[in-house]
Amino acid sequence: MKLQIQPLVALCDQRINIRVSELPANERVKISASMCLPWATSVRFESAAWFTADANGQVDLSRQKPDSGSYDFVDSMGLIVSMESPDPKAMLKVVRGISVDKSQFIEIVVECGQDRASAKLERLFIARDVKRQRITDEFIGDLFYTENANYQTIVWLGGSGSDLGVNLPVAAVLASHGFNVLSLPYFGEKGLPAKLSEIPLEYFEGVFAWLSENPITSGKEVWILGMSKGAELALILASRYSFITRVAVFSPHVYCFRGLAFKNVSSWTYKGESLPFIHLKYRWLIANMMGCFIKNEPFGFTYTYKRSLDAAQNKEAARIKVENAHADLLLFTSKECGMWNTYEGSVEIMNTLRKHNYQHRCDMVVYENAGEPYYVPYVFPAGLTTMKMAPRLVLSVGGTLEGNAHARADSWEKAIEFFNK
Repeated sequence: MKLQIQPLVALCDQRINIRVSELPANERVKISASMCLPWATSVRFESAAWFTADANGQVDLSRQKPDSGSYDFVDSMGLIVSMESPDPKAMLKVVRGISVDKSQFIEIVVECGQDRASAKLERLFIARDVKRQRITDEFIGDLFYTENANYQTIVWLGGSGSDLGVNLPVAAVLASHGFNVLSLPYFGEKGLPAKLSEIPLEYFEGVFAWLSENPITSGKEVWILGMSKGAELALILASRYSFITRVAVFSPHVYCFRGLAFKNVSSWTYKGESLPFIHLKYRWLIANMMGCFIKNEPFGFTYTYKRSLDAAQNKEAARIKVENAHADLLLFTSKECGMWNTYEGSVEIMNTLRKHNYQHRCDMVVYENAGEPYYVPYVFPAGLTTMKMAPRLVLSVGGTLEGNAHARADSWEKAIEFFNK
């Protein structure tokens, strides 16, 4: 039996090919994978699948669907994306203390009868030539960069669950593909609003001024990558500042919404005034949660956003004026998102831009069976999309394992391609 895996050492977002040869024809083979994230070694993830060798005594994960196991579709990364942990608090543990300094190691084991073969993969979060600068004086952020003067700068804006730590792998891996990347939190850090509520847009004007003056980033266009609430923010900024020339957004919406705090105020302000926003009725959220609790079903926030939009009397005032942007836009959206109705919002963005004869490139990529899985692919298992809030009360971002795995990898690849053009 011969186990072949390529590449054995690579950036963590790279696909691997797993192939087993010199097997008895038509023999049953078990292939398993296991790993611990380097900053959360107490949480172990595992997966396994069974295959039947072909007439030539081969199993190729890029071509074969498992007979059974932790996933049931053709994907050379199936074992990686389908890993699970028996720890019920795995999600909470792995999003704390995130670091990109140490590599991720994944062990692959093949068993066929009495024969056994194994290999260990090393997955890097940051290329060797990428440097990191923590910024604490002018604003809070992490700048990942190299000495290449031709590299453009991307500002990374995470979602409502992000912070400096959660943002790290995205910024580090993205910078490893040939960009300067500024990871920019906008709440929850020292000197910033504690909650995602009433965030002043003037803060970002200061960041943009710093970028224009910094020797590493000066003289370059400003590009933005945003996710979820960070996508909402990215589109607001692009609609206001013409020097933003390229924007890719994961799970965007076309409206400004209420802030995520226990106050009925906007997410964003400018010069002390709230941006018009869609009010979210928390009683509808509680009612939906209780209904899911009674049915013992996962809940999401999409119902609350849709119903709040249906009831809103100020939709035009709260709409992000995307037609005023001067940027090429790329929208990634999904039809089963559990966080908000991003698909409907994205369709409205595209319709608005067509109506106004938008003069810049704008494209939308739709994922049918995905929720809100967007992140660097192959770092966290694609099935890690729920969080237990209380007994019988589980928050889900939506989508299927296969749909989320595909959306995460495909959107990441297309975003890098978009910024490289």
